Amino acid sequence: MSRHRNIRNLDEDDYYDDDYYDDDEYYDEDEYYIEQQREQERKKKEEAERKARENKQKQQKLQQQKLQQQKLKQQQLDDAKKKAAGGKKGGGGISVASGGGGISLGKPPPGLTVETKKTDTATKSNNAQNMPIPQLPPNILANLRSNNSSTGGVIRSHLSLVILGHVDAGKSTLTGRLLLSLNHVSQRLLQKYQKAATSIGKSSFALAWFTDEDDSERERGVTIDIGTKFAKTEKFDFTILDAPGHKDFIPNMISGTASADCGLLVVAATTGEFEAGFARGGDASYSGGQTREHIVLSRGLGVTQFVVAVNKLDAAEPAWSQARFEHIKSMVLDFLKLNGFKEARITFVPVSGLTGVNISNSDKVEDEEGWKTLKKWYKGPTLLEALDGFSPAKRGYEKPLRAIVTDISSEGKHVNVRGRVVQGFIQSGDNVVVLPVGDDATVVRVERGKAAQEGSSPYSFAPPSSTTSSITSNEAQLDGIALAGDTVELTLSNIDSARLMTGCVICHPHPSLRPKVEQRFEARISIMERLAVPIIRGSQVLLHMHSIDVPAVLNKIVSSEKRGDGKLRLNPRVLTGGVTATVEITLSERLVIEESNECKALGRFVLRRGGDTIAVGLIDKVLT
Repeated sequence: MSRHRNIRNLDEDDYYDDDYYDDDEYYDEDEYYIEQQREQERKKKEEAERKARENKQKQQKLQQQKLQQQKLKQQQLDDAKKKAAGGKKGGGGISVASGGGGISLGKPPPGLTVETKKTDTATKSNNAQNMPIPQLPPNILANLRSNNSSTGGVIRSHLSLVILGHVDAGKSTLTGRLLLSLNHVSQRLLQKYQKAATSIGKSSFALAWFTDEDDSERERGVTIDIGTKFAKTEKFDFTILDAPGHKDFIPNMISGTASADCGLLVVAATTGEFEAGFARGGDASYSGGQTREHIVLSRGLGVTQFVVAVNKLDAAEPAWSQARFEHIKSMVLDFLKLNGFKEARITFVPVSGLTGVNISNSDKVEDEEGWKTLKKWYKGPTLLEALDGFSPAKRGYEKPLRAIVTDISSEGKHVNVRGRVVQGFIQSGDNVVVLPVGDDATVVRVERGKAAQEGSSPYSFAPPSSTTSSITSNEAQLDGIALAGDTVELTLSNIDSARLMTGCVICHPHPSLRPKVEQRFEARISIMERLAVPIIRGSQVLLHMHSIDVPAVLNKIVSSEKRGDGKLRLNPRVLTGGVTATVEITLSERLVIEESNECKALGRFVLRRGGDTIAVGLIDKVLT
């Protein structure tokens, strides 16, 4: 039996009672903690030895390059003198050396610099330093600045929309209905899916198959990975990210939410389903419904505005019950506000994804009676109108380029990568560097993700409508350019696909425009309310950031503060549920990280342990 005390059943104040713990007993004799210290010291020693070896190798290479340059320079000077002497004997004229790099005048004039052909290794750093910093054309930049203003702009705004909610809330079905209403998929394809779904006993899942394209997802009726689709509404170009709702696939949900600007939270209105999805969780064996966890994670990852779709209201008791809608609205709204969402940025909409009621005004719904019943008491927007009510996202178009890779494939001598430009811009012909590997590449092709009509390739461009023709003509100048917020497919040359991996960051090669590649940082974290095991110094966790996850250790707890208390505790022994804290974290490997105020995508993260989410955080300082 462990000699540690049972700390689960203590009040939080007991954790900070100086008389409760004996420091010598709890820490000095703790073999696990001592082993962690030894492991950290060993890693530090190995890191110092590695850096020393790298520095020694670098000095040797520089010395060799310097000797080669001196030898080559001396040889060219000797050649120049011989040519000058030969020209003098032959008539004293000027000798033009076609292959020697200039004009020989017999004696080199003062200040003459003899050009030498340096090796790639020697010139790589200088080329990056001397490479011009890319600039957007002034007319495009002016249009983008007007997009960031409150009056809107001439270039259509692009938003990434993540679909969240508890498992079986109807997220994928609602997304399929949304695509069908916008004519991005065809009725013919729907009929094909209906026939196939009926043959395996899942006839009601046909709409979900527009996003659940994997065979295992269709057989199980559960979304496993992020489904990406593109949609064009009257006001916005949307990248729709259909996230899984099952607890087992939370890491995939985190990856999608980290790329989102706004969210569509789907809540099932049927009796029992809403309560299961919104349950708090009674003990460590059951952490509660995913509705709550999705709300907390989305706020921690930077989502600030929500449309809440109260789905399956046609199956409530009674159907299309106003009382049921208001009950769900009050409970979800209170929890959203508790987690930092502003009420002005939240819209509640009653819908039925299966029958199409209240998706849009132009739909021919399958439940006409339900539509009439709803309209007797509901006077708010349809789902599409609510989505168009989002505020445009402010983009860092003028910040240094950051593009996160989410998928990689080879094509002949080139490499195709898919990902998202989180800030800056990228265009065909750009020279870039891929971090953390540090390899250079050239951008051959840039294709922005756009909504297509009738189920064409999601990376094709939709034909312009009459209402958006003027905007489309303005966007024609963006051909070959991807901007912050765009989901893109890039073709790269001069790089090996084996060197790339999901989570790599593409940026400009100029040293001043690169993000940091480090292993340690200081961060502010917010601990989840229901924490089964408190966090202590040396706790091992799994850190999730955009599309990657790596092991990490909380090697220092700087301070903590209980929410609503306002009392700062320095160097606390443990962190319990419902507190915020400043900690130092060491990763198992060097990653591309930045302070959250510099780049949201590279500065926000989630900590998980034993399959449970324990905290969300922001990087305050990158430590070297």
